[in-house]
Amino acid sequence: MSCETLLNWIGWIADLMLAVAVLYVTVLALYGCLLEAQAEGMPEGEDRIKKFNDARTYYALASLAKPWVLILILLGTLGKLVVGWYHAPW
Repeated sequence: MSCETLLNWIGWIADLMLAVAVLYVTVLALYGCLLEAQAEGMPEGEDRIKKFNDARTYYALASLAKPWVLILILLGTLGKLVVGWYHAPW
């Protein structure tokens, strides 16, 4: 195995690791956005407070809060996965 091939493998694996991490964080934050939107449409009460608290928990897990940024990260990462898969070294 040549050095170039090894570097291609390492770069490809690193790209996939980054893509999986970004997808994980993005899905958590978008789920938090969904819970918050659902809570805003609910009447005042215990269930609404619980739903808002759940949304904040997902925001804290993701450490991101702007939906348009999250959507851009998600689409960019999906594109990176497609390109990375196409250029896979096998």
